[in-house]
Amino acid sequence: MTSSPEAVMAEGDWQARAKQRTRRINTVVGALFAVGLVSGFLVGFFEDKNAGLVAANSIPPWLAVVSAIVFVVSVSYGSWKLMQVSDELERVVHTKTTVVAGNVMLIGYPTWFMLWKGGLVPEPDALWLFAAGIFSSALAYAWYKYR
Repeated sequence: MTSSPEAVMAEGDWQARAKQRTRRINTVVGALFAVGLVSGFLVGFFEDKNAGLVAANSIPPWLAVVSAIVFVVSVSYGSWKLMQVSDELERVVHTKTTVVAGNVMLIGYPTWFMLWKGGLVPEPDALWLFAAGIFSSALAYAWYKYR
């Protein structure tokens, strides 16, 4: 079977675009990782050593405000940028993953709240709800991406 120069060029062009897209995705993820690493380092550096791991008032208020702003901007910008550089299949996977994580939060909190109001469980904990959302998002991503 012979290949025409146009077919070889088209396949090479496709491979080059795929490598560029992968590089753009890795650049966005790497930048977000770096921002999170610096933010986490600053929180750890300024955290009150006598306070518990998840105690309130354990970091300066200015750092709490800066960290919250950096988090919101990073997630918003990072999500938008990833949607730009991802292909259609990857966008579908991300959308489904977001829906699963949102449903965990949407179902989890009111259920926990009602059970707490009935005296059956301790008060809802934001850290556990956040962790459940992240964990369900990771599981859903693995399921939709690799099944």
